[in-house]
Amino acid sequence: MRLECLAAGAVALALGVATAVLAQDPGFVLQGEGGLVTTLVLDPSSSTTLYAATARGLFKSADAGATWRQTGAGLHDHSLLALAVDPLTPSNLYATTDTGGVFRSTDAGEHWAAANEGIGARYVGTIAVDPHRAGSVYAGGEAGRVFHSTDGGATWRELASPTSGVGVTVVAVDPVTPGLVYVGTNSEGIFWSADDGAKWSRPTGSLSRGTVWNVNFDRAPGSLLVGTHDGLFRSANAGASWTPSNRGLRSWNVLSLASDPSAPATIYAGTAAAIYKSADAGQSWTELQADLYVSALAIDPRSPSTLYAATHLGVIKSTDGGAKWTALHLAGAPAESQVAAPLPKLPIRSTALPVRGTDRLPPSGAVPPAGAAAKPPLPPLPVVLRPNR
Repeated sequence: MRLECLAAGAVALALGVATAVLAQDPGFVLQGEGGLVTTLVLDPSSSTTLYAATARGLFKSADAGATWRQTGAGLHDHSLLALAVDPLTPSNLYATTDTGGVFRSTDAGEHWAAANEGIGARYVGTIAVDPHRAGSVYAGGEAGRVFHSTDGGATWRELASPTSGVGVTVVAVDPVTPGLVYVGTNSEGIFWSADDGAKWSRPTGSLSRGTVWNVNFDRAPGSLLVGTHDGLFRSANAGASWTPSNRGLRSWNVLSLASDPSAPATIYAGTAAAIYKSADAGQSWTELQADLYVSALAIDPRSPSTLYAATHLGVIKSTDGGAKWTALHLAGAPAESQVAAPLPKLPIRSTALPVRGTDRLPPSGAVPPAGAAAKPPLPPLPVVLRPNR
């Protein structure tokens, strides 16, 4: 079984600006009242409980996305950048914000309080909960700063920075090897530490530079896949070396990854323009749905054919492994129970996408996948709008 660790919501270094620009762009339809969904996580103890972090607050569903309600007393004045659920104590959640630092909830997201002792109220873009030790949490943000808490966020200690001062986009803790931590950046590639962040190493070839958005772990020790602005890369030696894994991708800005826990070779990738699926552990990819900006993916571990995606249109859901999708309104859905409408075309070159950048096509001179040029576009996504009840 593949163990997945997606850094929850390693989003833009300029999310506040991005949200304002998106809201003014008539080419975008932001589904429901939640606005741009920055990250989406499932409760590991209840597959019907989901959390969606947005620029307008936190939304929660207790019925697998059929209905949503806004929650999160104490968070309403902040744009949420990242969200993480403690796998050891699922009632404990952590959120990061654009100006307020880290917030913590101990009652499944109902109430929140700032948890910034040692961090300060600053931009914190990513957070990861250690699955091996209770209370161990990592956070990263601006200027290469990485923090570690051993008491569930009550206090934080700043670690030696692995970077020259560039922004941290993702922090991920290896689910197999205790103490192994990865940090992705917005221009200096990826770093790793085998001692909880006391010392850092980096690869010398691929991923020694560039933007890394997310980290996805295999069950095999040292095996992982990362999504970057320049495509997908795989390592079999805990990050010491990397090889590209992009065959079939027509959009290389990979923002999110999710693995099927019941089928180790099945992986989903969300890019700045589409959703892709691999049935061979990332060696090749098939496009499932175009015209989507996919900031996060989540799989129901008890029913792995059920997949959720956070997109520029809000949250969408598939119950058949990505073949068909349904839109889920976060709030304020219209009274009509069935409204069929194609997705608007995503303006992938629009400057209204500073969140994680626009679509990234294969570099000039790269050999396209066989048949890619002749592949017809996928049909528009049939959107079904379900009212809240």
